[in-house]
Amino acid sequence: MAARKALITALLLAAAGPAIAQPASDGITSGLYAGIRGSYAFSGNHVTTWAPTTPSTQLRGSLAAGGGGSVVVGTHLPLNLRGEIEGTYRYQSLSKVSLDGVKVAAGGRSQSAGAMLNILWDIPMPLETPIQPFVGMGVGVQHTDLNFAGGGNTYMHQSRWEPAYSMMAGFALPLDETSRLTAMYRWMQTIHTPHSCAVSGTIQSNCLNNPVDSASVDLGYEMEL
Repeated sequence: MAARKALITALLLAAAGPAIAQPASDGITSGLYAGIRGSYAFSGNHVTTWAPTTPSTQLRGSLAAGGGGSVVVGTHLPLNLRGEIEGTYRYQSLSKVSLDGVKVAAGGRSQSAGAMLNILWDIPMPLETPIQPFVGMGVGVQHTDLNFAGGGNTYMHQSRWEPAYSMMAGFALPLDETSRLTAMYRWMQTIHTPHSCAVSGTIQSNCLNNPVDSASVDLGYEMEL
């Protein structure tokens, strides 16, 4: 909880900075930029919860590789920082469902959309370096729509907004003075995500709240405005 508060505080302080940074002696670019990103979501992502049976039954839905994208508007800030507002979308189909480790027949999908406030730091590099590495983090909200079912059973369902945070690392490849390609790894966690679930049938109970983790590789294009 302390780490989450520190992360949120840092982002709010950065967002309270100047909307458009002025040129500085350390070579900061000033102004706004916009971009688009395409995402490849890894097949290792999964959703795990526990049904309120006696004893509790573990339900796990493993997701296949999927994709998505985002639209971003950002601004350059002092100290090699950048602030961004990002709208995101991601879709992944279900690869399998297991009850206490035993696979059951099921199909389904998970899709999410939301808004993130990101703060990125461009790591200082020698001028002749052809790429610009960066690291970052973000906080926001994500709406997850998830449904895993099969054989007359609805194993897991969710459709609601929840807070989320993310960590990012990647690099930019300048094309010219006003545009660049980007590539980054992103890890995101949706916090305290409640699910409705059942081990059989369609009558569902409230399952144990649990965070949902996901990871992706994002490729993008950005241009100065």
